[in-house]
Amino acid sequence: MKFRSPWQWTVFRASVALLRRLLRPFGNLENRLVENLTRSQNHRVVQHLQNSPAEKMLLIMPRCVKKSDCKADVQNGLEECLQCRQCALGDVALLCDRFGLTALVAFRSHIAFEMARTRNPDLIIATACHDRLIKALRTVPDYPALLAPLPPMEKLCLDAGVDLLWLEEQLALVCGRQPDPSQQPAQVKTCDPPKARMAEGP
Repeated sequence: MKFRSPWQWTVFRASVALLRRLLRPFGNLENRLVENLTRSQNHRVVQHLQNSPAEKMLLIMPRCVKKSDCKADVQNGLEECLQCRQCALGDVALLCDRFGLTALVAFRSHIAFEMARTRNPDLIIATACHDRLIKALRTVPDYPALLAPLPPMEKLCLDAGVDLLWLEEQLALVCGRQPDPSQQPAQVKTCDPPKARMAEGP
């Protein structure tokens, strides 16, 4: 069953772009709009998965989650991160190992989009900053993607954290398992409590 999304419509994308420009001068309203759009997207994806379960999944992390001084080659897999565990990618790697999934780090947004097109997964799970989430929805609207904004960072684009509880819930949802509280990794480097969990939203 083909995934349907309003992001496939030119008029919808143009309307969102206009609304973002109008809200930009008013503090955090633009980010709230992005979070609402992400919640709507996630709801559509969950409904889609009820009729078309995902067999091939791809987890994409942004480069700012990688520890800034780390030399590991995380663009081809997170095997080294399983041993290190010095940043959020270590816990992401642990979750992927537990659920038997592939996770890759995209150093630029266009690389993430190319990963999606090349690997052609049934489902993408990803986290990114608000602006990059909108770019993803606009650029690869044909792919069902469960998305969440990155938690707040101490420095822009540097040593970001991941909402690991949200991520485990998504992996459990699509793999048909219950989260295991005894094995949940600790949250890594978030400045504020993470957003509400998904399936309702990011």
